Amino acid sequence: MLDAPRRPAPVRRDPQDPLLRTHRLKGALAAYWAFSVDEDLRVLFRWQDDEAFLVNLGSHEEAH
Repeated sequence: MLDAPRRPAPVRRDPQDPLLRTHRLKGALAAYWAFSVDEDLRVLFRWQDDEAFLVNLGSHEEAH
């Protein structure tokens, strides 16, 4: 089981909540966005219209 803080809850209300540190990626991943769960765990997602779709979950190195 993943032992991480319950920070992803704000993403349900607002994927750009400042607590998540949501940011658009650059370069080959420019079509994607990411937010932080903790110091190392990242969620990579993409927007389609006004919905966010999970692409990857992992450490900073794995997700990017």
